[in-house]
Amino acid sequence: MNRPIEMNKVIWGTILSIVYVALFVFIKNSIVIDWKGDASNLTPLKSVIALVGLLVIVLYHIFVRASAETKKLSLTAVLTVIWLSLIIFYPFKDPNNSNAGAIAFFTLLGGLAVVVLWVRFFSDEIVA
Repeated sequence: MNRPIEMNKVIWGTILSIVYVALFVFIKNSIVIDWKGDASNLTPLKSVIALVGLLVIVLYHIFVRASAETKKLSLTAVLTVIWLSLIIFYPFKDPNNSNAGAIAFFTLLGGLAVVVLWVRFFSDEIVA
């Protein structure tokens, strides 16, 4: 049974990814969670938010029922938003950042993946 593409799932997936990026970008690195209260076990809040937000996006795409094409299109839109935010917000030219070259390389590979996925959806042979 071919179900049509439900745009609500794509739109809500994109909104979730924009909220994820906004939370991840605007939380300061200095905010930590003190689990025991004696400063012996500190966890950065940004890392917790990143994991929980990614989990929410993945569980949304798993449990909200839709056709396979809708899930693929929604995940492609989410990947595009996250890739664009990485390009816009990541400090590639920071002299204290020793990982900038590796992040730049994998950002280019991610851009290639985004292009390949969108070419798949813009091709004329897709029938929903």
